[in-house]
Amino acid sequence: MKIIQSFWTKPFLRSGDLLTDARLNGGWPHRRFNYYSIALSYHHLRKFYDEVELVTDSIGYELLIEKLRLAYNKVSVELDHLDDYEPGLWALGKIYAYRMQESPFLHVDNDIFINRPFGSVVSEAALVAQNKQASTPHYSTTFRDICKRFPYVPGYLKKIEELPFVPCVNAGILGGSNIAFFRQYTEEVFEFINRNHDFISGHMDQFNSAFVNVVFEQVLFYSLSREAGVDIDYLFPDHNDNPPSIGYLHEMDCHQGYAHALGDYKKLRMVYKMVEHELSTGYPESFSRINDLLSVLEL
Repeated sequence: MKIIQSFWTKPFLRSGDLLTDARLNGGWPHRRFNYYSIALSYHHLRKFYDEVELVTDSIGYELLIEKLRLAYNKVSVELDHLDDYEPGLWALGKIYAYRMQESPFLHVDNDIFINRPFGSVVSEAALVAQNKQASTPHYSTTFRDICKRFPYVPGYLKKIEELPFVPCVNAGILGGSNIAFFRQYTEEVFEFINRNHDFISGHMDQFNSAFVNVVFEQVLFYSLSREAGVDIDYLFPDHNDNPPSIGYLHEMDCHQGYAHALGDYKKLRMVYKMVEHELSTGYPESFSRINDLLSVLEL
């Protein structure tokens, strides 16, 4: 099983000029912590895996490969093909990366950190995700709005419209050996986005864009797997939501050597300063390159 990561820069950019932009934050309080997170996640993965690949765009290549010198085994700039898509659809970069795969893989978000390899439940799965999510009412509200207002919603999604909590997966990690399913899944996502393209372009500001991404990446993945009769394995099979304290790096050993600084965890000083500390002490060359780059960009 190979590891892949992705970085579509368009959602984080006001303009195409990397040198004047100030929004490459990825949810962190300052873009330096986004860079620290990307670098630390990469270094943790390379510590345990020989094959770690990157799917990005030309700006991402300039930043991560040319400037920060992260030595991914293979790098693609295929995400340049997403230039015509609404930047609020940030998960499309991941969907495109899934679509490119022709052999078993695991996509790992760049706010995930590990201190041991993934176990066989993950590495040998046909389909695998971080955990099931079935108790988030905010997703349900956005999902019902989508079902009512988007011109095209596939029937297997309509089936779950009235559930009090819309079931989905957390896609912090997502992958498996069932490449045929991933082809179908990614085709379904792009059909969903393309057939709703004009509506999305004109009305995206009326939706919670984060939850729209959850719907087409995570809800659709779960619902399509149920429709196809394909089981999903989970890193945390006993949880119907994200495990408590999953974002704290100092509690990785309580979570199979795994931390995922999702959502509001990124805003916690304890989390972002721990990422900084881990990178500066464990990978000082990457830490210095990031700081040198930022000193130039912020002049």
